[in-house]
Parts: sequence; C-alpha cells; structure tokens
Amino acid sequence: MDTHKNAAWVVRKIIDSRKKVIQLQNIQGDLHQKLGQMQSQGKFQIKKAYCLLLPQLPRVSWKTIVLHRQIHPRFEFNLWLAPQKRLFAIDRLQKIGIQVPMECVFCDRGVEIFDHLFFDCSVTRGLCGRLLQWLGLHITLGTWQEEIHWICNMAQRRNGAASISCSVFGMMVYCLWQ
Repeated sequence: MDTHKNAAWVVRKIIDSRKKVIQLQNIQGDLHQKLGQMQSQGKFQIKKAYCLLLPQLPRVSWKTIVLHRQIHPRFEFNLWLAPQKRLFAIDRLQKIGIQVPMECVFCDRGVEIFDHLFFDCSVTRGLCGRLLQWLGLHITLGTWQEEIHWICNMAQRRNGAASISCSVFGMMVYCLWQ
C-alpha cells in the first residue's frame, strides 16, 4: 500500500517539498548551503524555505493597473484578463465553436478581433478620445500594448488625476467588452 497517496494533504505537501529540496540539491549544489540560506541567527526560518521553493516567475508590467486601489472589483477581473488578451472577443468565441457574426458590433466594418475592439475601431477610438479629452489629457491613441504601458505608468503615480484615469480606463475596458 502506497502511504504517500493515502496521507493527508499536509503530509503530501511536506513530502513533495522534500523532493523539491532534494532536486534543488542535485541542481544547485550542497544541501548544507541551502539549509544555511534558510536560517537566521542559527534558527531555521520556514518563510525562507517557502521563498526558496516558490517558482521565480517574471514580473508583469500590467500588475500596477490590476492592483490599483481605486479600481472597482468588477473591473479588476477584466483588467486582469485584458492585458493577456484573454477576453472573449468574437475571434476567440469562434475558435471554441460558438458561431457569431464576425463584424464589429460598433462599426460593422472590421472583423471584431481583440486589437480591433480596443483602439482600432473608429467608434471605440472616438470614445477613448472623448474620455481623454474629458480627463484633460492630450495624448495620441496608439496600439493596445502602448495604451497598457501608458496606463500602467499612470497607475504608479499617487495623485488624483492618476486615480481617476485608472478608474476610467477600467470602466472603459469593461463597458467595451460587455
């Protein structure tokens, strides 16, 4: 009988963590050195062991807009999906087998792909331009990636204009996608 599969989930996690530490030893050197990194003033620190076992993933540039404190939770989820281009536009719906017309619902001229829906469509581009004008910002609209970069830079600022701009961007992405 395999006790590993019958053990409680906490015990399984400990056994899996032990395997990871052994693998780290084979890959990165001496186990005593690793255990030394997990100590502070001669005592073992579980937090340091946990941090060593976490995978080191690259930072994403759009984190600042998603975690901005002025964004309503309803809009946060869409702002988490949008920079990854995972919102379901018509092109994505057709890829999973949902048959809908391919024309843009706003302008009826282009195919509604993600890049067209945000900032390429003449109607949505005009809406974004009017929102920017209302905010008192005089910038030229670019591609989706350029706009994400711009709003992430705005989200790092700690003033009222930045908070309002981030909130308006979140609402705009949500409403256009709806």
